[in-house]
Amino acid sequence: MADSGYAYWGSNLGRATKTNAERESQSAFMLSGNAAETGAGEDREPTAGARSLEMKASFDVLVIGGGPAGSTAATHLAAEGLAVGVLEEHATIGEPVDCTGVIGAEACDRFAIPQELIVGSVGAVTIHSPGGVTATHRSSQPMAHVVDRGKFDRWIARQAQDAGASMLLSARVTDIEYDDRHLRVVCQRPEGERQTYRAAVVILASGPRFALQERLGLGVCPLLWKSAHAELPGDGLPHPQVYLGREVAPGAFGWAVPIRRDGRPWVRVGVNSHAADVQRYLQKLCAERFPHLLPGDGVVQSRSWVIPVVPPPTTYGERVLAVGDAAGQVKSTSGGGIYFGILSAQLAAETVAEAFRRGDFRRTALAVYEKRWRARLGLDLKIGTLFRRLFTRMTDRDMDDLLRALREEEVSSQVSEKVSFDWHRELVLFVLKHPKLARILLRPLWDRPSAA
Repeated sequence: MADSGYAYWGSNLGRATKTNAERESQSAFMLSGNAAETGAGEDREPTAGARSLEMKASFDVLVIGGGPAGSTAATHLAAEGLAVGVLEEHATIGEPVDCTGVIGAEACDRFAIPQELIVGSVGAVTIHSPGGVTATHRSSQPMAHVVDRGKFDRWIARQAQDAGASMLLSARVTDIEYDDRHLRVVCQRPEGERQTYRAAVVILASGPRFALQERLGLGVCPLLWKSAHAELPGDGLPHPQVYLGREVAPGAFGWAVPIRRDGRPWVRVGVNSHAADVQRYLQKLCAERFPHLLPGDGVVQSRSWVIPVVPPPTTYGERVLAVGDAAGQVKSTSGGGIYFGILSAQLAAETVAEAFRRGDFRRTALAVYEKRWRARLGLDLKIGTLFRRLFTRMTDRDMDDLLRALREEEVSSQVSEKVSFDWHRELVLFVLKHPKLARILLRPLWDRPSAA
């Protein structure tokens, strides 16, 4: 593996690292750290407005959003030698944190995530049914790791900068319009100033908000989970826990993950659900499972967001692609999207680089991007969606019976062979083919009508 910062992300676009002069000549605006310039694995936290170079109005590619998917696409395209700008709406990359930060071991190994970004590991998980039945899966090696999500995002963004990409923070994109042979991107700055940039191609990596996609004809994700999480100071969990039940997390699940940060133990607790009042379910879960960790008033401080668990009708258009949560590239079983978003961002960068070589940015020319990411992820997403639909119909009794079956030694050993944190297809297919497990999972289809 090459030692350059952006080479961690597996770029094969064939461009050598730019010299400092090349970087400066292609930079319209740069963010700089408020700490010393240290190694790629360290937290050189970017801040808005700390240093600016002369702005220019036009780029080859503008990426909307500086999360993992957006920064990955920017890294690859800047490494190709294109003039790349990233517009990030928040004042600091990676803040606020809207993610538990659990990343599969496969992804951690593939991307050589520095150890100092990891705050916990997942070697086992216990699932709790509504009636108190538990099933635990253990692995001889970590199945996943928990990262400090803010530092993780800044680590990837720094690689994009090191590859030559420019970034502007506190720049909320409000409009995108077609303009001759470019796209005009309008952003709002904190002081109220509106700034306009032009780009030959725009990559939407702006998360699960779809106003820009609708305006550009890409459509929206048809199904969103609500999600909320909190961090409680204290210990008490040997490994991550998953909680099921219609009174716990309707349509999905709750979870708790032990971590250590700055030498102190914490528990990240969260709920995914189709229920609108997801924060109420989070408060209830914390009160029932972790009353000893609650503050004096018993009220947890939480954040909430949405997760797109079904992709939109299309993720490409003339001069535009969508990646990550903005494209619904999320595991429909768990709602996890970091790995899928990064893989898709790499494919988006590959497609855009080819388009520049041909000088063709028409919708038909960029359609290959959707073919590529669906070829990589599509079958897992479809099978995961089937499981999610069946799971949503299950009663609490069905969930109890399913976990009882999973506790049986023969079934448990077979399931263990199919478990993969990042790829759920084999496990779902095993459940659907296993006579006893399939009867329980499919029971709601013939026990009663449902419109779920």
